[in-house]
Amino acid sequence: MDTNQIVDTNAYYKEHAEEYIKATENIDMSREHEMFERHLGEGQQFILDVGCGSGRDARYFKSQGHHVIAIDPNVEFVEHARNFQIDAYQSDVAHIEFLDMFDGIWACAVLLHYRKKELAAAFSKLYNALKEGGILYCSFQYGDKEEDRNGRHYSDLTDESIKEYIGDFKMIDVMITDDRSNRNVRWLNVILKK
Repeated sequence: MDTNQIVDTNAYYKEHAEEYIKATENIDMSREHEMFERHLGEGQQFILDVGCGSGRDARYFKSQGHHVIAIDPNVEFVEHARNFQIDAYQSDVAHIEFLDMFDGIWACAVLLHYRKKELAAAFSKLYNALKEGGILYCSFQYGDKEEDRNGRHYSDLTDESIKEYIGDFKMIDVMITDDRSNRNVRWLNVILKK
């Protein structure tokens, strides 16, 4: 990831951490959770929540009996997640060193902050962290733009354009949803399998 882009996006989340937590921690993600869990194996699974933000999803998966590790580059989000007894660490996709470890990886509205030219490398890191047969959930704003908006970088993708970046992953499920905050935004939700 481009250093200036990382700094700018992370600076935005650092400056707006409390506001972001309040705005996102109670969003109903049941459709997306169901989509992810439908493709997980039975019983307790080992899940990595990448870019955990408020910790909303890590808390949910933990409440379902899964073992969860959460990472985020922003210490404010990590500390907030730890308040809910989540194993949370300050890190990001570029620094993931896990190999064949996770049954599932949850990357909700995270990879969209990468420049398109850097997405293939990010997907490769996540692929390597999954066990054989493991799954990755990721979401992007739906479209074809790549731009800086509101202090953050966004790479929008479609269900066709994402195929250019996913490497050896197989796309096994796609869901396009409307934004729950009543913004004029559509979301691409994808399940990829190793």
